[in-house]
Amino acid sequence: MKKLIIDSRMRKPEKELLTTLWYKIIELEKSKDVYEEISSHPDVFCTKIGNRIVVEPNTYRYLTSKVLEKDKFIIGKKCLGKVYPMDINYNVCTVGKYAIHNFKYTDETIVELLDKNGYEMINVSQGYSNCSIAVIDDKSIITSDKGIYNKLKDLELNILLVENDNIKLLNGNTYSTKNGFIGGCIVRLEPEGHDNAVIFISGDLNKLRGGNEIRDFVSERKIDLIEFPNMDVIDYGGIVELE
Repeated sequence: MKKLIIDSRMRKPEKELLTTLWYKIIELEKSKDVYEEISSHPDVFCTKIGNRIVVEPNTYRYLTSKVLEKDKFIIGKKCLGKVYPMDINYNVCTVGKYAIHNFKYTDETIVELLDKNGYEMINVSQGYSNCSIAVIDDKSIITSDKGIYNKLKDLELNILLVENDNIKLLNGNTYSTKNGFIGGCIVRLEPEGHDNAVIFISGDLNKLRGGNEIRDFVSERKIDLIEFPNMDVIDYGGIVELE
């Protein structure tokens, strides 16, 4: 059975749906090392490269206590901090042959693994790179960051640029005054027993101004879309899938 690393604050209907796709859920508990809104976001503490996951040192100890497949994890060098850019070291996006990040701050272990696996490293100014990009397939992404769009538009990628509006972040039991990111609420999953991948939306795309554009973009790639009708779209820091 495949496993997923998720934000422990994810709502019950979303967790239940993931278990019906034959996933075992590993809930990432909140860390005091970073600020509240991102304190249990998988994309803040983990970077998936191929079938390996580089993990921030304090989180590494937690995750390896939860799984048998310890060889899937590689411990990073940098511990995270509360103030930007001390919280972005692991927020690297990989799509196809590209790795996208502000490489001034990337953890050294990640850079070494990317280089070893032949990724082309694209430097951007946005430190929350993985948060800012929803990967649909190896050649298709969605972003609301115009700087990232302008940097990537001439690459071999299909890019949908949408408005980043009304994506929620959690702050305790309420919503934060900060905006959430598109990459934290739109996730590509490859469930066992399914012929095709699925795109998981943590909420209802009707809540977003660009929701219909996103549906059309995913549909054009013949990928099934999972939504949660009438539920607000929440940025949970994505989901990390263990293969």
